[in-house]
Amino acid sequence: MKDNYDRGIIKWQPFNSCFNASVIINDINTEKNKESCPILSEDQLENIEDTIKDAYILKQNVDVKYYYDGNIIEKSGKINYLDMQKKNICLSNKIIYFKQILKITII
Repeated sequence: MKDNYDRGIIKWQPFNSCFNASVIINDINTEKNKESCPILSEDQLENIEDTIKDAYILKQNVDVKYYYDGNIIEKSGKINYLDMQKKNICLSNKIIYFKQILKITII
């Protein structure tokens, strides 16, 4: 005798129907792929700071490679604003702190 209520394929749904496992797995994979922030020497930090000052005073374009949230990002443009107290620059409406900058070159 067959029940009036036939669950059919519902009873065979995978375990991830209880929670969205694919989202959690993607989060774990992105965390694994993040890089750690490279450590720069005092000479490199001074060189970066000097290059920032020169580029800002001379209004020159720069290429900046910086670390943000586990990723290394490259950005180009003119330094719109330089704040020596907070140790940051504004490059194309993006605030970048000196401690995030890995490499800066004047174009």
